Amino acid sequence: MLDSFYKDMSALCSRPESCINHMHLNAIIGATAKAWKKAWAQFAQQKQEQAHHQMHAFLTEMFQMLQPLLPDVEARQAANILWSSAQLGLNPDALVPGMTDSLARQFMVDMDPAIGQHFANVLVACAKLQLSPCQGGLFKAILNRLATADLSNFEPQHVANTLHSMATIPVAAPSIEVLDALCKRFKVLLNSRQTCELPNAQSTANTMWALSELKYAPSDELAMSMVGRMVALCRLPGQQPTPQAISNVLLACAELSVPVKQADTDSLAAFFLSSNRRHGTQQAYTNTAWSLAVTGHLRQAQFTLMLDQMFALSGSPGEMSTPPLLTIKMTQLYQALDWLQPYQTAPAQQQSAWSSLQGKLHRLGPRPAPETPPLYSTRKLYAALNQLQLSFKAAVVIQSYWVAAVLQSQDNKAEPVILRLSSPDYITNIPGRSCTTLTDCTTLLKVVCASSCICVSLSIKDTTSGMSFLCAVGRAFVL
Repeated sequence: MLDSFYKDMSALCSRPESCINHMHLNAIIGATAKAWKKAWAQFAQQKQEQAHHQMHAFLTEMFQMLQPLLPDVEARQAANILWSSAQLGLNPDALVPGMTDSLARQFMVDMDPAIGQHFANVLVACAKLQLSPCQGGLFKAILNRLATADLSNFEPQHVANTLHSMATIPVAAPSIEVLDALCKRFKVLLNSRQTCELPNAQSTANTMWALSELKYAPSDELAMSMVGRMVALCRLPGQQPTPQAISNVLLACAELSVPVKQADTDSLAAFFLSSNRRHGTQQAYTNTAWSLAVTGHLRQAQFTLMLDQMFALSGSPGEMSTPPLLTIKMTQLYQALDWLQPYQTAPAQQQSAWSSLQGKLHRLGPRPAPETPPLYSTRKLYAALNQLQLSFKAAVVIQSYWVAAVLQSQDNKAEPVILRLSSPDYITNIPGRSCTTLTDCTTLLKVVCASSCICVSLSIKDTTSGMSFLCAVGRAFVL
């Protein structure tokens, strides 16, 4: 089918009377992308290479015809051509050198007619092909435009795709003003009375995931509205979120410290656990369990069912036949388990249930060894403690959690004080709020409380004077 399409289009374009212009070529390249997507899955593996070669040759011919017509290409056509190229997995420069930058410049010449779809298409193409046209000039132009433009023509998918692309293009670096504008638009869409304007599950999940990756916290009102939208969609047949979408939303809530409601997380977790298990992945399960623990909403029954379903993914009720879980995944699961750990004064039945859960998790994999912190930071801490003539034990491990030091009283009558170094990854738009990271989990506090200790988290901060300070327990010591 594609062979006939290529021949017919080439023959049509080669006729002198055809008068092929840039709009025709835009349509042909777009049609090729659509046809290729449908046909690719039907190619036998041995014919895929030949099909790819034919497509490459045909598009090279089309882009060569487009090159002298570039001055006539408008912003929306440049956006569509870049997007179609990304769907085909081809960098236009690989067909005609300099073509990518030329299309980017045509998009930047006059962005006034461009709508949300066009901005999203350009950024999606750059993200998928990992392009940085015009040495980053395209991103700068788009971001400057989005910071001040009227975004009323941005639909939920456009906002989501724009944010998602920014999160996956390292050099994009959107400003807080741009993120503020996009979040403001998404909030308007969430509150729309027009059903057609309301975000679907994928757009909502992609938006929250992207904001988390960009370390930008939406207002608590907006974040909880997005979570509420996901909860509502769980009850609408045909619009329900996938397990991965739910996992992404919960992970964003945990990493951005969103004050999500217990009722909402219970609803999302219940739907996640009731979804078709064939659509679940080990990563989705581990992220969901860890996120519920970090937000303080994980229930033992939920975690038990998650482990059972993870075993079911392998087709074996007792052992995993799939490759072993990565260390980072096992770390997440054990942190979730530790958050559920009952206090020493809890009834024996509760202690026994937790021990049983621990045994079930161990069948998935052993507890990973604790990560060793940077030596430079610990040396500064120990120097400060010695300067204060404090008695301490260095580099102590408490149930697989590394702690910098444990302070001991001279008479051993006072409770030991655990000192743990942290390097907060701060939210860009909320001073003082830090991202919750996998290596700085709140589960440590639960373990410490069960051990009858006092825990103090320390941060090493660099000041503008170049001096470093150790801030702890209301006192500051120059290092």
